[in-house]
Amino acid sequence: MTSVLLDEIIYLAVLPLLPFVLHLFFSRFFICRLESRLRLIALYMLYIGVHTLFHYSSLPALLLMAGNVGLVLVLSLFYRGAFAWRLYAALFISAVIVLSDGAFQWIWTDNGYRISLLLSKLLMLLLVILLRRGVKGECRGQLDGGLRSIVFLCPCLSIVVLLELSGSPFFRLYPQLFPVVPALLLAINLLVFLLIDRMLSAQSERSQRMLLEQQNSYYVNQYHRNREFQEEALRFRHDFNHILLGLRSRILSGEEAASTAELDALLGSAGQAQAYCNTGNPVIDSILDYKRQEASAAEIELRLELSLPPRLMLDTAVISVILGNALDNAREAVSLIPKEQGTERYIAVHMHYLNDSLFIRIQNPYYGSVLQGPGGELLTTKSDKRSHGIGLRNIRQTMERAGGLFQLAYSGQLFQLELVLFHMERDERGRGQVSEGE
Repeated sequence: MTSVLLDEIIYLAVLPLLPFVLHLFFSRFFICRLESRLRLIALYMLYIGVHTLFHYSSLPALLLMAGNVGLVLVLSLFYRGAFAWRLYAALFISAVIVLSDGAFQWIWTDNGYRISLLLSKLLMLLLVILLRRGVKGECRGQLDGGLRSIVFLCPCLSIVVLLELSGSPFFRLYPQLFPVVPALLLAINLLVFLLIDRMLSAQSERSQRMLLEQQNSYYVNQYHRNREFQEEALRFRHDFNHILLGLRSRILSGEEAASTAELDALLGSAGQAQAYCNTGNPVIDSILDYKRQEASAAEIELRLELSLPPRLMLDTAVISVILGNALDNAREAVSLIPKEQGTERYIAVHMHYLNDSLFIRIQNPYYGSVLQGPGGELLTTKSDKRSHGIGLRNIRQTMERAGGLFQLAYSGQLFQLELVLFHMERDERGRGQVSEGE
């Protein structure tokens, strides 16, 4: 057996470690779209086949490198997650693969080359295992434009720099020094990855704290409203006998008209309880009651059309982000409508449950024009763009993570947001439906 043939056999023998490393990395941060294990194996077998074709092709080094990076980018499409972070993850792991191979190019003997093939793959595997254990986040969150550019350029520039320096006369004269470059670049990429992970984790923790505070305010508000209602009901019950005695004496004395007016007043005060949202789902009731108060303070009518079974098994975080942000955005948009214009200032919320799915539609009029970014996203008109304009983005990301549908439309000065959450389980004890229409 010739030395070249032995090298190729060893190369093909250690090649299956590469798809294993890739899947181990991607599955830590994203959800694989292929639920069948056979399909997943077939996908990575196809990857090995195309990668092998590239290896034995006569393509220039730059095109060969671009082809291999492209293959990793294609693999990332088979995982579910934010596109920007899947793109960065693909570029990062491509840089790890290239730099790990370069870090063992100081072994120039035949046996040393064969050992380096195995050691480079083991280094990739070790780094991915350490990353899986060391990172806190899951490639979620938002970064500023400048910082995001640095993050995405770091793996790309690392690969380009390595290719450029590989042909440098200095490293041809001192080849034993060349592995220092990929080792340093590899350390920089790992450091950037970990720093970004820590930043996003801190951002996520802040968001969770804010969400918990918001949820607590909903529940506290609901508690006070229920307490007020109960106190009012107790007062009414306590005075009920006295009221009846008074009405009886008035009727006997011939004051029927006054008695009828007092009865109408009593019926009106008893009907005020309908102002409370009562679907049988405490989370939804708390949020809608809280947002109704905020809308009323801004002289905005909150119109509810709800048809929901009680005791839906809701994800508190998901429903809080969706309803909280959507109603806050709608209230801010409606509040900008001048009162003297004569346009109705309202927010219409439609929610119904059908076939284990929760359908939500929120409509509101708006004033002025809607700004749209190059990617189709809506832009805030406020000067502080860093603090504002994140509501819809949060809703979209939350719906993507929950596997739901997100759609928005605006025309004729009417903005409409439609959301669908699937696989919403319910407590079988709650068989009736509670509807509220205003």
